[in-house]
Amino acid sequence: MTWITHSAVAFGFAWLFGLHTGLAVLGSTAPDWFEDFFGIKEHRGITHYIWLWFLLFVVPLSFWLAGTGSEFLDMAFYWLVSFGFGGFSHIVLDALTVAGVPLGVGRVRVRIGGLVRTGKLSEWVFLALVLLLFTPLLVFDVKIGISQWGKLYEEGIIDRREYEERRFKFF
Repeated sequence: MTWITHSAVAFGFAWLFGLHTGLAVLGSTAPDWFEDFFGIKEHRGITHYIWLWFLLFVVPLSFWLAGTGSEFLDMAFYWLVSFGFGGFSHIVLDALTVAGVPLGVGRVRVRIGGLVRTGKLSEWVFLALVLLLFTPLLVFDVKIGISQWGKLYEEGIIDRREYEERRFKFF
């Protein structure tokens, strides 16, 4: 997939789940620019290992959800979760392509469908569907999960105890 599709999907889901959209978009392109940054010649090599990005998303997520008691650490984990989510979304989208993504060392690749071809009509149709899905959610400011309670806490409507009790409930 191209960077615009990766960015649109990461932005939409980050918005929906209350993650930092800028860091999610940055993370959504990271597997590709990490190749240039670290001088890796093989495209969709080590920077596209599905387990690596899964861990970069899930490990900070577990610390963030557990809460550290420190606002600085909680914010740092929130940023890592957002960036890791973007990277993981990149890998999932690349798994939709014909080439797939590497599972790890070796020739084993993960493919989900394999119907999308990067830069071709199938990707632009996919992007159009993504935009059709997320545009109304963005226009009507629809968010689910954690962000709703965080906003109420920041505005002083609920106290910290109530925020911590309800932050993982969807409604």
